[in-house]
Amino acid sequence: MNPAQILYVLSALAAAVWSVWTWSEEQQKERQLRRDQEAALYVNSFLLALEELQSRLYSILEEDELTCYKKEYPDQYEFGSPAAIEILYRLSQYFGWGHRTFRYGPYTMDSRVIELGRKIGETLESRSKFPGDAFRFSVDERVSLGNAVVRRLGEATAILPIFESIPLYQFEKELSDEQSKHAPLYQSKAVRCTLTAIDRADQPEALEGHERLAVLQNLLVELLAYLESKEGFRISIGERRKARLRGVYTEVSSTQSPMARILHQTRGRIRLGIPRLKTDNAYANRLQSLLESVENVTSVRINIGSASVVIYYSPDIADVEFARRAVKTIEEGFYATSGV
Repeated sequence: MNPAQILYVLSALAAAVWSVWTWSEEQQKERQLRRDQEAALYVNSFLLALEELQSRLYSILEEDELTCYKKEYPDQYEFGSPAAIEILYRLSQYFGWGHRTFRYGPYTMDSRVIELGRKIGETLESRSKFPGDAFRFSVDERVSLGNAVVRRLGEATAILPIFESIPLYQFEKELSDEQSKHAPLYQSKAVRCTLTAIDRADQPEALEGHERLAVLQNLLVELLAYLESKEGFRISIGERRKARLRGVYTEVSSTQSPMARILHQTRGRIRLGIPRLKTDNAYANRLQSLLESVENVTSVRINIGSASVVIYYSPDIADVEFARRAVKTIEEGFYATSGV
């Protein structure tokens, strides 16, 4: 083969490589564009619905929200007080955006989201783990309530359909409208029991279904933290708190690692509870070395007496992402040193 032919072959090969690389880049851009569109259309609204619901549930379970409701709405209401209707609206809004995010969004194949979604569904539907009918919704009821609040806009033929939540006042109006197409749903046992339970209670312990709601709120906080870590931003400022779990219900929700539990976290600092520190004297040194090897860690302080560790880390990494990374490192180190 003469030099001219060699040059021709090399030129053709370079052109082919360039074409493949360019095509790959274009495909990546298209995938990222679609992912951004899915986030804008579904995930962002889902995050807001999650935050609104978990925050409202925490206020009901751990603060004086129910007492305030009683003072603000002392009268009897045929279809539920405005406060009770708003809680049902927040639940329905979460159902609606959750269903659409799992169906159309970028998390349809995410194992962690699927796992948490399954646990939330079990919590909302279980008869055996939680007493009472208040706040117990079947899959069909959750989908129906979600469809009643989160509705489709525009043409049904769109590749990525667009949805929007109806305003609260419209939901309240339709709830009392016997001619509404959703009237059978609003008159269902699940809805009536939920509204009645809210209006009847003046403190958390008197609220039928408060055990179910506490587990639900914990799971919502964990789902919210995971999604924020994946999206790379937070929709609220400050630390989110979880409702207290009592008795057997401490075993129901927990998706936190038994090896490491987050006790407190602020920007650049996290405190973890490590039960093994109480029973394994040699574990502290191994844990110190393990955590110091984690990227972004600036210092580690272990307190064997309280079975806890305080980790200081660079603010360059998101808090939720660092927490996930730290817990995962401890889990993997636990199994490695235990020979499991």
